[in-house]
Amino acid sequence: MPANQPFIGNFNFLVEIEGITGDAAMVVGGFSEVSGIGSQTEIIEYRTGNSRSVLQIPGKTRYSNIVLKKGVTSSNELFLWRQAIEKGNLDRRSGSIILLDPDMNEKTRWNFYEAWPCRYEAPVLNSAGDAISIEALELCVGRLERVEAGA
Repeated sequence: MPANQPFIGNFNFLVEIEGITGDAAMVVGGFSEVSGIGSQTEIIEYRTGNSRSVLQIPGKTRYSNIVLKKGVTSSNELFLWRQAIEKGNLDRRSGSIILLDPDMNEKTRWNFYEAWPCRYEAPVLNSAGDAISIEALELCVGRLERVEAGA
């Protein structure tokens, strides 16, 4: 990486999910944390004949589940998406996690495809606390790609 390109902070980001929309009067999700963006490929070991060495070749690739955490709002669109899955309706959607620089310009994005919510977690409630209520939605992802801004 060239010396004139500083590292980008992890605190400016946007989450876009196909079909989940808000407007100026309703916030669907002010996400406070995104984790689990990743992939892993199995290693298959293969040995030919009487060779003492083992070849390692790539096997199946698996994508990690993406966990989205957000403050509870009056919108229940994400919960309704999860509820549709619970009722047996397979509703796969695409989306993006967009990393922004300090000037709020897009620097990179991770596009995910064929995602569906496999887990929902309601906030921890505590009458003695003063923290914001945070709910979590975990997405099972079919495919993932990273795209640089301007590409």
